[in-house]
Amino acid sequence: MTEAAPDTRWFYLCTDDALAMPNAFVTTRVGVVPLVAQNLKGRVVAFRNVCTHRFAVIHGEPTGCGPLRCPYHGWTFDAEGMPTGLPFNPTDFQLDAEGRRRLALNPASLARCGRLVFIRVATEGPGLEAQMGAEIFARLSTLSTTFTRPVPEVEADIVPGDDWEWFETANLRVALRPGHTLLLEGLPSPGADNRFVRHAAFRSAPADAEMPA
Repeated sequence: MTEAAPDTRWFYLCTDDALAMPNAFVTTRVGVVPLVAQNLKGRVVAFRNVCTHRFAVIHGEPTGCGPLRCPYHGWTFDAEGMPTGLPFNPTDFQLDAEGRRRLALNPASLARCGRLVFIRVATEGPGLEAQMGAEIFARLSTLSTTFTRPVPEVEADIVPGDDWEWFETANLRVALRPGHTLLLEGLPSPGADNRFVRHAAFRSAPADAEMPA
């Protein structure tokens, strides 16, 4: 694993299921920088979660579904980060195409390891595999594509026992009961609070299979 400056470090954000629906978004914070990943017309993109006009936070919740719209003046942004919906632009803002380009959102970076989505502040820097190390990256990718059946909410409070294996990478804590259950705990990145803790539990067997006790 290679060490990196905070802005170029990757942090676990969510599984790809969380961003599957149009307009679904997931937010986090790295240091003082709020970040958002969002599905815009089928394309998942990442930006600094701050409007470039009056610097208001765009999405205030850890997760949700809705347009990439600033709550301050109602500006809406597209998958390129361009402000496309500007209420009262002819009278209040009078932005032409170049003015809109200057106020495009600041991009962030996304990377995937199997079904897992990672985010970082910087748009350039070492890749996710370089940060994790090739062995951990390959193993986590395989696990995430093998354990794909969400554990029902009523069963989600699982306490790992002695027959579980643990490992950590980036800010992701992984607990594995081989052949049975995969638990993911995304710890808050630096500067984030417990609102941004992510938990997920998956099993590998088909939905109609009887799970061992």
